[in-house]
Formats: sequence, C-alpha cells, structure tokens
Amino acid sequence: VAGDGGGDGGGDGGGDGGGDGGSGADPDSYFPNLDVRDHSKAALDQIDISNIIDEPGHDWSEAIDIYINGRNRASKTFQGMARKDWAAAGIQDLSLYEAYATILSATGSGEPFLDSFNLDALYRNNTFEGQSEKMCDISIKKNLICTGLLYAQYEGVKAIENNNEKNWDEMFAFWNGVYDQRVDSRTNKGGPGSVQSSRDSDFGTSFKEETVAALLAGQAAFEEHSLGKLSDAELSAELQNQFDRFNRANLATFAQATLKYSLNYAKGGLDSLSRDKNWGEGYTYFRCGAGLMDPAIAAFINSLLDPRDKDVTDVTPKEVHCQIVNKMLEEADIGYGLTLSNLNVEEYLPNIRTDCGIDSNVILVDPNAGGDSGGDSDCDVAGD
Repeated sequence: VAGDGGGDGGGDGGGDGGGDGGSGADPDSYFPNLDVRDHSKAALDQIDISNIIDEPGHDWSEAIDIYINGRNRASKTFQGMARKDWAAAGIQDLSLYEAYATILSATGSGEPFLDSFNLDALYRNNTFEGQSEKMCDISIKKNLICTGLLYAQYEGVKAIENNNEKNWDEMFAFWNGVYDQRVDSRTNKGGPGSVQSSRDSDFGTSFKEETVAALLAGQAAFEEHSLGKLSDAELSAELQNQFDRFNRANLATFAQATLKYSLNYAKGGLDSLSRDKNWGEGYTYFRCGAGLMDPAIAAFINSLLDPRDKDVTDVTPKEVHCQIVNKMLEEADIGYGLTLSNLNVEEYLPNIRTDCGIDSNVILVDPNAGGDSGGDSDCDVAGD
C-alpha cells in the first residue's frame, strides 16, 4: 500500500513536520516525514507547460509531449495522473471521484474527464472546436491544477483506507509541488496550493493555512499511532476528519475563484481575448472544486458557466455571476458546511449586494477573516 511507485527511494525527507494541526498554521510549515520529493516534481511539468503556452507563438507540440510523456518526472506523467482509475487501483471508497465524474463526465463516470478535457484543449478539437487559442490556453493550464488536486485527493483516500503515511505525504506533494530546494528552486509553485495563496490574498482569508493545518494534524495522528496512542480505527477516523478539512479548505478556494472570474469575464468593455481568458479560467477553476460542492450547485454552475456550448458573443455583464451567487445563497451550504460568508466575498466583491440584489440582512463577510484583502470594485482581470 505504498504510494504511486515514484521516487528514488533515498532518504527519509528530513524534518519532523510537527505541529498540533490547529488553525493558522504557517503555509510552509509542513515537511514530509517520508521521501516524496520525486512526487513533488509533477508540478514542474505543469509549470513548464504553462510557460510554453505563455510564450508568443508557442509550440503546442512541446506542451503536448510533456503532458503525454513527462519531462521532470517520467515515472508519472500528467496524462497518467489524469487517467487514474481509482477502482482499478484498489480504492474502496469511490464517492469522491464519482462526485466529480457525475458533474464533469459527458458520458458518465467511466470517462477519464480530466484527460479528455486536457486533450481537447491541447489539440483544440472536439469540445474545444472553434474556441479561441486564449480559451484553450487558459483551460489546459488551469485543468492541470485540477488534475493535481484530484490526484492529491486520490492519495488522501489511499492514506485513510490503508493507514499509510507515505500516501499522506504524497497528498501534500501533489497539492504543494516541490518543497525541497535541493530538487528545484521552484518551490511551493504550480500546485493547487499556489491558487490558495492567490485567493486568500484576494479575499482576505486563510484557507491555505487551514489546508496545512489539516495536513499537520494528519501527520501528528500518524505519530500518535506509532506510539500506540491511537488504534488503527482511531487513526483512520482522524485521517478522514482531516481529509474532510483539507477538502473544505480547497473547495473554499475554488469557489472564490469561480465567483471572481464569473464576474470578470462578463465585464463591459473587455476585448474578446480578455473575455475568453477570464471565462476559461473561471470555468476551469470551478471544475477543480466541482466534486466537493453541493451537487445541485455544482450541476447548476457547470451548465451555466461552461463556455464550450455557449454563444460567446452574447454575454450580459454580471448575469451569470449573480445567478451563481444567488444559487449559493439559495442552497445555503456550498459544500462541507461552507457559506458565502465563510468565503468573505464582500471583502473582494464590495458591489455584490447592489450587483446581485442581495438583502442587507444577508451576511457576506466572515467576521473571523483576517486582514484587508485589498478588494477592488473594478475586480481587475489579471492574475492567476
């Protein structure tokens, strides 16, 4: 029941990764007890593909080659991650994968929905036929982040089912990217954790810290188990609690991203490429959290926000954004007990009440969120 088979097997990774798992953990305070440095290299392929795509007149064939064959970690390619069959790998609890597949698979849960989306965007055909290069660019870049998150979640489920600390550390590696500068200088970049940093900055929240706190609490539980202070059943239960906490924090981040870009892509005066960039970014970030959302909300947003079957020349400012906001208010629980107020939306979207006709009695700011996000009524269209 070890990890996914990667790694050079050398060393124990160093560091004690300690901490009590409380909220407010330093985002850089987790260090694996086991060596998952090779696993962390997966994020470097995501970074390399993104850099190639960002170059003027970029060579799509090079990006496709890295996706299919790998560059930095040949033992596990991004396509291999996107095609991962949880059931064939022996996972017993398929509920999380199926929650994503139910929303995102056009042909049912048997479709490798991550890989099909990636390939369509890379080759600009099938579901991306007729879409602009900008739409395809941003969609593949961000769906690689979704691919990394779902693979991290796969490792988390394996850790719970097998009480295996290597899998728990691998979950961290796929979420975070490189954590050891001896591997590469691009530390803490490329994975879902980077998106959490950006959205926390936007919304004045600390969901990345919450993710790290969950990881640390799981690490501490393994230590307690090794000392005989937790039974196998108690360890598994604690890991499940912290995995739920991990998922809640990541859902919050990608719900924030959905709200941000669903507003930005429909701003008046945008040129078509800026519109497509923001539209593709909002929809693809939604996909990262879709399986964690309340199913009614997720199905609603997927139908409403997916640009691939829409008339992209017919965009009404704020219309889709406000429909999403009001659906989240209608259902109350976005997923894992999260509400719009937990997302601290009014900090970053100060005009949301006026824009979407929300009653003054509805709470949209989290009183426990720290700091001023620097929210902007113009909600600029740049950034990640």
